[in-house]
Amino acid sequence: MTPTNATSRSGSAAATAAAAAAAAQQNHTPVPTPHTKPHAFTQQRLDPLGALAVWTIVPGIALVVFGYAVVTTVLQADEIRHPFLAVLALVATAAASAALVSAVRPSRSPVRQTSLLLIISLGLAAHLLDQAARWGSNSLVQDDFGPITIGFLLVALAPFRPWRELVLTAVLASVIVAAVTLPQEPFRSLRVPSGVFVVVAVTQVLALGLAAAAYSRRIVRQLLAWQTDARRAIARRTEESRGSVVRQVVEQQLATLQPGVFPLFDGVLERGVVTKADINRANELAAGVRRAIVAHIDETWLDAVIARERTALLERGKDPLLVVADPEHRAAHFGTQQRAATSALISMLCLAPGFDPRSLVVQADTEPDSEPDTQVDPPSDRQQRHSGIDTFSIRVALDLPPRRVRALLRSYTAVLRVVFPWVRVSIRRPGLTLEFGDKRPRPVPPVR
Repeated sequence: MTPTNATSRSGSAAATAAAAAAAAQQNHTPVPTPHTKPHAFTQQRLDPLGALAVWTIVPGIALVVFGYAVVTTVLQADEIRHPFLAVLALVATAAASAALVSAVRPSRSPVRQTSLLLIISLGLAAHLLDQAARWGSNSLVQDDFGPITIGFLLVALAPFRPWRELVLTAVLASVIVAAVTLPQEPFRSLRVPSGVFVVVAVTQVLALGLAAAAYSRRIVRQLLAWQTDARRAIARRTEESRGSVVRQVVEQQLATLQPGVFPLFDGVLERGVVTKADINRANELAAGVRRAIVAHIDETWLDAVIARERTALLERGKDPLLVVADPEHRAAHFGTQQRAATSALISMLCLAPGFDPRSLVVQADTEPDSEPDTQVDPPSDRQQRHSGIDTFSIRVALDLPPRRVRALLRSYTAVLRVVFPWVRVSIRRPGLTLEFGDKRPRPVPPVR
C-alpha cells in the first residue's frame, strides 16, 4: 500500500463525514401530523394550545344559555299551559349545557362529531318541549329561548368542529324550528304574514350558526396559511444551513481523526512503506470512525431532546439517568405537532417538583394492525417493521400526590389527545406512566 492510497483514504473519510451530516440532518426533519383529514380540520386540531385557551369561555356560554332559559320561562309563566313540559324543557337545556362543558373539557379532547349531535339534539329537544308547553298561547316568537339557545351552542362549538358541520347543523336546526313555528301562526298576538314569524325564529339560529361556521373556516384557513409559511421558512433555512452543517461535521470528524489517523499517515510518509502494524492500526482507527459516524446518523430528534434535558440536569447538579429505547427509530415518524408536544412533556417532567432524575424511561413499541385477516399474502419482515401502530411510553417517578400530578399534566395531556389518536395515563405514586400512539404511514411499494 502506497502513501498516496493512504492519503486518499483521508479524503474518503471527509466525504463519509459529509454524507453523515446530510443523513443526520434529514433524520431530524419533521413530517406533518398525518391522521387528520383536510375536511376535518378545526382550530382544536391545528392549534391545540389556542383551543385550550378558548375553552375557558365555554362554561360561561353554557351558564348564559341555561340562565336565559330559566329567566324566559319564569317571565312568561302566563303562557305556559303544561308546566311539566316546561320543566322538562329546562332539564333538556341543562343537559345540553352540561354536555357542552363535558365535551370540550381538555381531558376529553378532541371534541367528536357525536358530541356535536348530542348537544344540538338536546337543544332541539328543549325547544320542542318548550313549544309544546306553550302550544296555543305563544303570542310572540322572538322571546322564545329555544332558537337562541341552539345558536349559542353552535357558537361555543366553533373552535372544536369543522365549519361544514356547523353550517349543516344550523340549516337542519332551522328547518325544525321553522316547522314548529309555522303552525302556531293563529295563536300570535300580531297579525302579520306567517312567513315573518318563521324568519324571526330561524334568523336566531342561522345568524349565530353561520357566524360560528365563518369563524371556524376563517381561523382554519389562517392556521393552515401560517403552517405553510412556517414549513417553507424551515425548508429554506435548512437548505441555507446545509453547507455550514456539513462543514461543521467534517471539521468535527477531522478533529476526531487528528490524534490517531494523521500521525499514522505521517509515519507512513516518512518510511515510504506500509507495515503490518500500520495496517492493523488503520483497521482499528477505521472501525472507530465507522462507529462514530453510525452513532451520529442513528440519532433522532428524541435523542437530541433527551441529551438536552440530561445536560440541563447536570448543570443543576443532578445525576441523571435518562433512557431512550427506540432501536428502530420510530420517533422519526412523528409529525411536527407530535414532536413539539412530546418534547414539551419531557421538559415539563424533568422540571417538575419531586422528579427523580434517574427514573425517566422513553420506550417505543409496535402493535400489529387491527385487520390482519384482510392480508392475502403474509407481510415480509420489512413490511412488519413499517406497518402497525407505533406506541410510546414515558415512565417516570414523581413524588407528588396524584391530584397534583393530574394538575401538572392537564394541559399537556389535552394537547397529546389532539395530536395522537389515543392517550393513556396511569398514576401510582410515585410512578407515572404515559402511553400514546399513532398509526404509521404505510410504505410506498417498491417499483418492479
